[in-house]
Amino acid sequence: MFSDIQKSLRGHIRSEFLGEYARLNIIAAMVGGLAALIAIGFRWLILAFQEFFFVGGNPLNNELGLWVFAVPMIGAVFVGMIAYWLAPEVKGAGVAEVMRSLMADKGRVRARVPALKALASAITLGSGGSAGREGPIVQIGASFASVVGQKLKMTTTEVRIMVACGAAAGIAATFNTPIAAAVFALELLLLEFRTRSFIPLIISTVFATLISRLFLGDYPTFSMELTYSLVSPYELAFYLVLGLLAGIVGVIFIKMLYKMEDVFDALSIPGYAKPVVGIAMVGAIGLFYPSVLGVGYDTVTAALNGHLDQLFDVRMLGLFVVVVLILKLIATSLTISSGNAGGVFGPSLFLGAMLGAAFGMAANQFFPNMTAEYGAYALVGMAAVFASTARATLTAILMLFEMTSSYEIILPLMFACVVSDAVSSMLSKETIYTAKLAKQGIRYVHDLSANILEAAKVKEAMDIKFVSLSPDTPLRKVVDLQLYSGKKGYPVVSSDGKLKGIVTLTDVRKAFESGKQDSTVNDIMTKRIVTVYPEETLQVAMEKMVLRKIGHLPVVDPAKPNRIIAMIDREAILDRYRGVLAEEVSEESLQGRLME
Repeated sequence: MFSDIQKSLRGHIRSEFLGEYARLNIIAAMVGGLAALIAIGFRWLILAFQEFFFVGGNPLNNELGLWVFAVPMIGAVFVGMIAYWLAPEVKGAGVAEVMRSLMADKGRVRARVPALKALASAITLGSGGSAGREGPIVQIGASFASVVGQKLKMTTTEVRIMVACGAAAGIAATFNTPIAAAVFALELLLLEFRTRSFIPLIISTVFATLISRLFLGDYPTFSMELTYSLVSPYELAFYLVLGLLAGIVGVIFIKMLYKMEDVFDALSIPGYAKPVVGIAMVGAIGLFYPSVLGVGYDTVTAALNGHLDQLFDVRMLGLFVVVVLILKLIATSLTISSGNAGGVFGPSLFLGAMLGAAFGMAANQFFPNMTAEYGAYALVGMAAVFASTARATLTAILMLFEMTSSYEIILPLMFACVVSDAVSSMLSKETIYTAKLAKQGIRYVHDLSANILEAAKVKEAMDIKFVSLSPDTPLRKVVDLQLYSGKKGYPVVSSDGKLKGIVTLTDVRKAFESGKQDSTVNDIMTKRIVTVYPEETLQVAMEKMVLRKIGHLPVVDPAKPNRIIAMIDREAILDRYRGVLAEEVSEESLQGRLME
């Protein structure tokens, strides 16, 4: 009889779990579709502001003359007012803000943020601000998903998953990169690889990409006229050097961006005026070098296809490209650090393309028979600089593959990315996203690591020397036992060895408070028992405790679910967790001493 009840209870819990899981995936699909529509609208909004500010042209091709200097300043006035009076969250790149919400605010954001971030970012980018649209769309999609999760009264865990789904959907829809978008959310936001979060992410990006392709077509972000490949195995040496340079450029970008932010924070002028001051200097640069204004994807496409000579009719093209790289680095740092809205992904691609193009031109000049066209180096440089700034190598590789549909160059791409990542790791403790959080005192671990509780079994932490009580045990004896042993929970077992319930310190306290001090264990014990098996993971055990708000679980024999073989509590799980962490720290310390 008891076994039938227990099986029924487990079936009910499983059915409830499957229902919640199906609901989560349905909401993920909805979030993906709606986030795609928002991303499409955001792109159109950028183009609309660009046509408005540049009178039907664009930053690279316009007839405004000296007025180009003033255009970004006009946009910054509006952005400054939005950030100062309505939502300070709209300032900056956006990805760090999403990370902060996941770490410090349980994934929850204010309902006004998505619309205001979209407006502020579109104005910044449309008026020529030197930034990208990736960061804003991550924050817009994530904020929208967070609002949906809050409105539907989802749990904190579910809201966090929805935030990642919204961010991934925004990227997938904007860049037509569904695989890289999901990996981006896993590698930079959730920092976990679990079925519970991975499946909703994939569902969200699939629906987002479908909607995006319906409106925008199925085209890569950058159209490639040429196909690049490795000319010879010896060419990897050149890509090694490019990876080293990309790592250094990425670190310079991180340091410059936040040094400039410190400078603007120290300025004793109103907050709404700071974006105007920063962007005024960007406008001055754009007056002579308009290619640094806006997102800059036209320039990047020219570099990828080897057409920079058509775009820049100058002598010493390689040196000119290096100058453009340096000025873009300065312009982007000024734009974002002064409080304008825009991302760093697009500028990272621009910097990488210019670095790779300049390096490729030099390699072609001295080793013409051993190296590919400079467009190949521009493509690899794009991924390598992003890998350096964000420390997200897998995302960088997949993103560039999907954005260009170019697979033949994958080996140099992978090689240069891991080299630049290694250089960045040695030169900078923080990434371009986590550096902002570090200034706020928030530590964000950007390494995707295994969940310790998922890797350990219940049998590794359970207590087989447990004390059990019979149903007729007097309550006062339980109190004495608790004072003697310090245990807060005891299983209740019948004379024939069957598990009947569990009694805890809370049960005893409630009995005394209600005047039932003369009762027996059978009168106060919890009879709806949640159990766990020895081969289940500690993560499963902890989730059961958290969901049911309990601190102890009986460990039962899978072959005989009514037979208890051990007990496990939260303290035992935490002890196991601390033990593994201590082993990892000791191992890292040993490795450090060996390296010294």
